[in-house]
Amino acid sequence: MRGADTRPRFLFVNENIGGHRTVHGAFRRIFADRDDIEVEFLDGGEPGLLGKLLRAPLPGLARFDLDLQPLRGQLVQSWMMRRRVRERLDAGGIDAMHVYTQNTMLGGAGLLRSVPTVITTDSTGRLNVFSIPYRKPTRFTGPMSRVNPFFERPVLQAAVKVFATSQKVAKSLCSADYRIAPQKVAHLEKGVHSPYLTEPVPVRDPGRRPGIVFIGTTLERKGGRLLLDVWRDELKDRADLTLITLEEVPTEPGLTVINDLAPGDGRIWDILAGVDILCFPSVIDQAPNAILEAMVAGLPVIAHPNGAIPEMVVDGETGFLVDCRQREEVARVLLMLVDDAGLRQRMGEAGHRHVCQRYNMVDTASVIVNELLAAAGHHRTTATGGSGARAGHRPGSASFPRGGRGDSGITRFRIHDTVDQELEAQWEDLAQRYSTRFSSRPSYGLSWFRALGKGDLAVATVHRRNRLVALLPLHTRARAGITVHRLLGHGRGTVGEALAQDATSQDELVAGLHDAGVVLELTHLPEDSPVTTALLDHGGWTVEYETDEHCPVIDLPPGSTPHDIRSGKTLRRFRVARERIGEQFGPVGFVVVRTPGELRAAWPEMVRVARVSSEADPEGRVNLLGDDHADFAERFLTREAEGGHLLVVGLTVDSTWVALNITFQTGERVEGWFTRFDPAYGKLLPGHQMLEHLVGLHDDMGFTVVDEMIGRGAYKQDWQTSEYRVGTVVAAPVARAPAIPLVRSINGTTDALRRGIGWIRPHVPVAARPGEGR
Repeated sequence: MRGADTRPRFLFVNENIGGHRTVHGAFRRIFADRDDIEVEFLDGGEPGLLGKLLRAPLPGLARFDLDLQPLRGQLVQSWMMRRRVRERLDAGGIDAMHVYTQNTMLGGAGLLRSVPTVITTDSTGRLNVFSIPYRKPTRFTGPMSRVNPFFERPVLQAAVKVFATSQKVAKSLCSADYRIAPQKVAHLEKGVHSPYLTEPVPVRDPGRRPGIVFIGTTLERKGGRLLLDVWRDELKDRADLTLITLEEVPTEPGLTVINDLAPGDGRIWDILAGVDILCFPSVIDQAPNAILEAMVAGLPVIAHPNGAIPEMVVDGETGFLVDCRQREEVARVLLMLVDDAGLRQRMGEAGHRHVCQRYNMVDTASVIVNELLAAAGHHRTTATGGSGARAGHRPGSASFPRGGRGDSGITRFRIHDTVDQELEAQWEDLAQRYSTRFSSRPSYGLSWFRALGKGDLAVATVHRRNRLVALLPLHTRARAGITVHRLLGHGRGTVGEALAQDATSQDELVAGLHDAGVVLELTHLPEDSPVTTALLDHGGWTVEYETDEHCPVIDLPPGSTPHDIRSGKTLRRFRVARERIGEQFGPVGFVVVRTPGELRAAWPEMVRVARVSSEADPEGRVNLLGDDHADFAERFLTREAEGGHLLVVGLTVDSTWVALNITFQTGERVEGWFTRFDPAYGKLLPGHQMLEHLVGLHDDMGFTVVDEMIGRGAYKQDWQTSEYRVGTVVAAPVARAPAIPLVRSINGTTDALRRGIGWIRPHVPVAARPGEGR
């Protein structure tokens, strides 16, 4: 019982290995000074006899790293911690939990979902297997590490936020191995807690004999043995060496060995005050506390550029990053620092400033606590009737009282298997007011479904007081007994979005989909998609995100011209190409198509150019104006022209179309959709010519962004000023989470079959039709 104490109470779960002890020792001291929160700590411990047997190396397999020993050790540790965490949570009174790292709660996703949880991690299983101090990687290490994400991923997905202590770890979390949505991952330097953050740095006598220090539990795997050899061979007469290690090393003149310094021991600051250089030649450490401790104490650092170390040590400014596998490189920079007291001082001062600005553990702790406070507050809101998961509604239809941001009343969710004229008109109206992309308009989605669609229509809507306030254009496909809801027209060069009047409407849409129990597969959503954010914030979904593509963008501030993007020399090259083609074949010109009448007149030429381009296309890309897609494309483009969104740039030679660029304008954004050219005019550089012309139109037509959409084509990259990434979201209500790997397996099998058919077709002779020769 918490009695009258209403302060938020957080549980900090600590893996309690290596530097993790140091981090949590700092947290204990920091939180002891705060009276606005209560923090409890659970530290991992050593397993009993059975646990030690279960995690022991397997004879014969261990030497090849085929025994999964590190993972088995983590599973044993997690089993112990899960039991202790469950007991504490069952006792009540915990508002939110912090876990450092995911490896201490493997198999505990359910526990993490029972209370808002934030995870901080300095590595992932895929990265860490190459950095284990007691184990050398082999050629089997990488393949065997593919097992790790199966245990880590559910834990990471169950957290409301994941802090990565380096950009490398953040990238791994968002990779295809882990598929954590980018909105859930943030980069957070874990920091250091030191008296030198507030007190003056030790003053070192430049005339004294320099002292070098090494910090590492073991010498061989941490690079200490290499340093010891360099010191004995080249520096023994010029500098002293201090080894802080658990290994027993015989002392000798100039060498000091300290074996009794535990993580968090305050004596470290006196030791660092008495030396001049940290040499940390470990090639396996990801984010070592030792480096930050040395830098905040005013020491220059020598280290290997691994993990977060290149973010910690500014090469040439706060120390040196060298290949510490090369003895000569370590010796070279050590000699440089030993011989130059001024360089040591300048680098030490720069390092101290760098740590104070970016690696103050007090700031790190505040960021984590603020995230826990926000998560706990959101959890309390949803638990008392907010937009969290609700039970008891009929799948596909739900009504519940909700207050919107603009108007309030009964909110009604529904999934429609047909779209009548009234709903289509409401959809069009909502799109005109809130769409930022053509893919969310009925002109695209309904045109695609009526001409090419497979499965059943499943348009998800939210009405408030009979007014449409949110819509997600979906259809269903059933494979191997699993029904998946996908965006209408996915895979046709689009970037997806939901339509929503406001954030509350978007939340209601996601809540309705959750209550309906649907499995979502949403292709090509931007990393910052509000749909993904709403799925994550809801709390009742398991969400995976995998980056698919990059989308180049041309930013066009008012008044800018092609000369602001490309050099004068490049633009002259384009002009010369026009002149040369003009001399050979006739005048080169441009046509702009915007209205339905202009589209009807240009349509035959557009279809012809697309056909000629497709016939010569070695990649066999889909011709969106070809026979299979012509009805859809003509209907779609006509409706976009009627709505004032169509913008086609045609390139002509002697009044004949030789290239086309189909785009759509939504407000100040133009989205590219389909570009093709007659290969006979490749020397004209048609892609560049049409982009130059399009850029030149932006002020007159009122757009400031050209979104070149899916793919980094060569000429696209030449024009881009920025880019963003898109990916596929696969999401399911937590109760249906096992469907996600099945969906991915089915898709993988389908893609493999499709690739196989694509390879077979060109290699299998086609039987001649009657009356034709071969």
